[in-house]
Formats: sequence, structure tokens, C-alpha cells
Amino acid sequence: MTNAQLDIGWKVIGILGAAWGATDTDTMGTEDLLAGISYTKGPARDALAAEAVTMIAVAAILRDRRGGSGATSWTADDDTAHSVSSHEILGEDGDEGRLLTGAAVRAFAHAYELAGSEAAGADSGIGKMLPEHLLRGLLRDGGNRCAEVLALCGTTPDAVRARLDGDVPDAAAAAGGDGAPGTGVPAPRLDPLLLGTRDLLIGRRQYPVNRLRRWLLRGVNWATAPVNWVHHESFEQARALGSQTPGTEHVLLAALATYEVAAAHPHLAREGVTGTNTRQLGGERLAAMGLDYATVRAALAAGPELGTDAKPAEKYLEAAREDHGTGPLVEALLLDGTRAGRLVRRSRDAGPQ
Repeated sequence: MTNAQLDIGWKVIGILGAAWGATDTDTMGTEDLLAGISYTKGPARDALAAEAVTMIAVAAILRDRRGGSGATSWTADDDTAHSVSSHEILGEDGDEGRLLTGAAVRAFAHAYELAGSEAAGADSGIGKMLPEHLLRGLLRDGGNRCAEVLALCGTTPDAVRARLDGDVPDAAAAAGGDGAPGTGVPAPRLDPLLLGTRDLLIGRRQYPVNRLRRWLLRGVNWATAPVNWVHHESFEQARALGSQTPGTEHVLLAALATYEVAAAHPHLAREGVTGTNTRQLGGERLAAMGLDYATVRAALAAGPELGTDAKPAEKYLEAAREDHGTGPLVEALLLDGTRAGRLVRRSRDAGPQ
């Protein structure tokens, strides 16, 4: 499998290290290699991120699948029956005691072929395996665990391949983004106003905090900490509407925004849920009242007179931080004496009759 004219580039070596860190066994699968690529800067990671396949999304799916059963078990087995020593495939960059699944072996075989073809066309006749070669190898097999992770993120191998080629995938290739059957991704697209919140959830952006907190929060799946998510999102909503200090109306908008984005990304929202999911009860209550983010934001943008809050918005958030979900927070926001409660009443009065 190895070729004297080929070198496994240092970025691929880094991917292998990250992939071994992603697995909890002595066998590396295509899902682990995908996780490693999602950590490594470059065109391969960018192509994945363009399809919402980010480090945060992949890590959440892998954590949810580890030792899972029923709805959280893998559909693809990655051809584990034909696993071989990674040393046999990777030489000194492998390990006799660590295995590659059959699907991972085939991905490396195709990556070697691609890198070899490029080396043959180079003046020096020497080439390197790049993350892009490895990603293309992973995308070649539509039945491996890599493809399963892509489906859960709402995309397809064809769509990611199109991104690698510098193209925007066509509607057929990107069908997963509209809720491909079996992906668990809801069919409706997010309101364009919520795309920024979506990017913050999946890690394409970070909330503007100081450098230390940015480092500490790197990789956080906000959908597992809904009240903290609402807290950070409240400042985003306030700034978008021209205010530096959030009021309860901005907390209300944040509760709706995080609820709708979490619903559109179930692969993140269900991570760690072992029983009844109470994380988004506040958003569910608002939705049951006929409210949605776009309607409430439009009502607020109209500039209604909402009076003052009985206490600063931060106090409501502080009181809710010990809760596992947004139910108590929304309950407090709807009480008399809040700008949020008055905005809800105005929004419902202005909604469809």
C-alpha cells in the first residue's frame, strides 16, 4: 500500500493523532478520520464546514454514538470485520496494536491513489498525501460511518465533494440540507435571520468574549447548555437591534432563536439526553402560543412602547442558571412587569387572526 515516492504529510499525521483521540477503542473508523479532518485547518475542513460539518457537530455525534443503542447506535458498521493493523497501511506512522476498519483502509487506499497520481505528474515525481486526498477517500464510500455522520449533519458526500471542487452543490447534491430522508434533519430551512445563531451553535463563529473565555468555550455544544446559550445569544440579539445592554425582550428573542436552531439541528440538541428532554421547554411553550422568532422580532423592530423591566434582564438569567432547561426562564419572562411579557402580548395581538 505504501509508495516510496509518497509521504504522509504532517497535516495527515496530525489528523491521525486527532482521530485516535476521537475513538474510545483500539480501532479507528471513518467517523474518527472525519473528526480528525474537522479539527485540521485547510481546504478539507473548509469544505466540511461549508456543509455545517464542523468539529462541534462531528464530536457531538460521536459522543452520542459511543456505546449507544437503539436510535443512537450506528447504522453502518464500517466493515469492522476486515479491520487490519494500521502499521500495515501507514508504515511507521501506524501502530501494530491499533487497527483501521475495512472502510478506513479503503479510504486510505483511494487517498494513496490520488496522491500518487499527482506525484506522477509532478516534476519531482514525489508527492504528499494531503487532508483533501483523505477526505475524498472517505467520500468515495456512501455506506461508511463518515457518510452516516454527513447525513446526520444534513448533507451528502456529493455535496461535500462539490465544495472541495470549489463549487456550490446543486439542489440534488445538497438535498440533506432540506431534510434528506433518514437524516433526522427537519425539512424547513431556518429563517435567514437565524443563520448567525446557527453558525454560533455549530462553531463557524464564536461569541465575542475575551481570549481566555474564547479558548475555554471552543468546542462547546451550546445546545446542551440552553440557559447559558440564551445568555450569550441575548447580547447578540440586543446588538442586532442597536442596544448594548439586553432587556428581557432580547432574552425572549434569544429563547426563541435557540429553540428554533436547536430544533433544526437534532444531532446537537439530543446529545447527552437520557430521559425526557426538558432543555427547550421554554421555547416549546412559546411555540405552542403561536409565537416564532421572525414574528416576535418583527413586532419588536416596529418600535412598540414596552415600558421598563421590573429588574435587569441579567437577574432573570442568573436565577435560571441552575435549571437544566429554559422552562423556568420563560415562565419568569411572561410574568407582568417585563418588557418581554408585554412584547408577547403585542405579538399575539398582531399575529394572524
